[in-house]
Formats: sequence, C-alpha cells, structure tokens
Amino acid sequence: MAQLAATTLEHPTKKPSAVSAEVRGAVTGVATAGRSVTISARRLLSLLWLAAATIVLLSLLQDILIFLVPEAGFSDRIYRLDLDAEASLPTWFSCALMMLCSLMLFLVAAQAAQDRLWPALPWFLLAAIFLLLSLDEIAMVHEWISAALAARIENSGLFYFAWTLPALIICLPGLVCFLPFILRFRGLDRVLLIGSAIVFLSGAVGMEMLAGAEAEVAGIDSLRYRLLATVEESLEYAGLLIFLTFILRQLRASYGRTEIRFL
Repeated sequence: MAQLAATTLEHPTKKPSAVSAEVRGAVTGVATAGRSVTISARRLLSLLWLAAATIVLLSLLQDILIFLVPEAGFSDRIYRLDLDAEASLPTWFSCALMMLCSLMLFLVAAQAAQDRLWPALPWFLLAAIFLLLSLDEIAMVHEWISAALAARIENSGLFYFAWTLPALIICLPGLVCFLPFILRFRGLDRVLLIGSAIVFLSGAVGMEMLAGAEAEVAGIDSLRYRLLATVEESLEYAGLLIFLTFILRQLRASYGRTEIRFL
C-alpha cells in the first residue's frame, strides 16, 4: 500500500480507473500468493474416529491372540500398540487429541473475547485444562501422583490406583463450577457437551477404578484387567471425539464456516 501511495503522488494526473486497476492487481497478487489448504471438519472427525477404532482393535487383537488363541503362538506383546502402555501409539494419539481440543478451544475463546472477556473465560480455562491433560498423558504425571499417594495412604479396592481419589475430589466440584457454562447451551450442543464429559470421565476415572480393583486381585496380566483397560481407553477416545465435535460446532457458529482453513 505504501508503494501504491508513492506512485499516486508522483503521477497526480493519473486517472482513478488506472489506480483502481493497480489496486485490483495488487489484491489478485496477494490472493495468489496466499493459497490455502482446506480441511473439512466432517472428514477430519471421520478420520479421527477411524484412527481411534483401529488403535483399539489392534490392541484388542493382541489380547485375543494371547489369552484366547494360545495355539497361534503369539506370546510377545507389541507394547508400542498396547492401550495400557504409556510409551505407545495409543498414548501419543490420546495426547494429540487433547492438544487438538486445546487448540480449538483457544480459537473459540479468542473469538468470544472480541466481544467481552468474561464470557470467554470458561473457554480459556478449558483450553488450559486440556493442555495440562495432554502434558499429563505424555509425562505420566498421574502415575507419579499415584505412586506418591500409595506410599502414604492405604490404597485398595476401587482406589488401588491411588490417583483416582484426588481425581474424584477435583472433578465433582469442577463440574459444579462449570454448570452455568453448560446451561448456556441448548439442544444438540448441550447433549454433546454433557455426553462427552460423562463418557470421558466414565473411562478415565470410573473404569480406571474398576481396573484397579481387578489389578489388586489378579494383577495387570489377567484377561479381565486387559478388557477393562481396553474399555477405559475406548471411552476416553470416544469422550474426546464427542467433545471435539462440540467444539467444531462452536467454531462454525463463531466464524460462520464449516471448514478449517490453514492460510
């Protein structure tokens, strides 16, 4: 634009039509240089659901071959594909989903903050929470908390994995605090938001407690524990993907688009 202004000053007799032509040419040049890659939100969600189902089935197939078809000779578990292993593809995928949710939440929060900051605060808080969850998933912070608590308290039964006790203490009041935020939404948006929380927490906390009780009795190498762990991770994936669906609906409402554009 500075270059265009200089040209106008040097040629005061230039006709307006000539200036308009230069402006159109400059805009066309910028548009050509700024080509975009468009990702359909619907296709993105379909791909993520397919990836989650594939990861769960690969881990489940290992358990079936080891416990139910021993004659197949498959005795060495591939821990990089194991849903219950920390340093694995399933853990990376879970972390990536949480990071994606955090990024999308931040975009919604940034749009909401353009009008007023107060209504945007729950979005910013959720973005921070999911960022911390992704850090916990990859850095195994909850495992460290569990080990530290187990050395100090009597952990057994449903609280055999000791970190589930503080998780319950934090989650229940947290859900109450977010109740006004939840009640903002109507129809399908409210169903998706509440449903995602129920599904995710049922897996992350509820199934973890049941798996802990089983691990105390039969260890972590029993078929029942393995199945409980599979259900746990499956519910976590499902909860995250349902929540991501909710976020993308809010992005569409905020930005008036059904697609994500990377410029």
